[in-house]
Amino acid sequence: MHVTTVSEAGSDADAEPHERPIQIFRTDPAPPHAAASGARGRVMLDSAELRRLRQSRLLSQQDLADDCWRRNIRVSVATIKRAESGRAVRFRIAHELARCFGVPVTRLVRATPAA
Repeated sequence: MHVTTVSEAGSDADAEPHERPIQIFRTDPAPPHAAASGARGRVMLDSAELRRLRQSRLLSQQDLADDCWRRNIRVSVATIKRAESGRAVRFRIAHELARCFGVPVTRLVRATPAA
């Protein structure tokens, strides 16, 4: 995490004794697998693995969404389609899908972006 300290007036050099400095916190850049999606908090899933897990349970995308809903796992059919088509999803979705299939989330998240 990067911390930058500035005064309320805008620079440390111009700071009056009565002005308190303000700290601005910036987070580190997103990990490489999330950077490909262009947005923080999003990851690329291994769409082939996700599809294989779903099909091994003989579930359609709609059936998987319904099964998740019954188990209080909030994943929509549109999100499942998005993930299986190779588009980025929020990390929460990756975690929820891994929970639904009973596998570690690292099994679903693609380690490196596809070229």
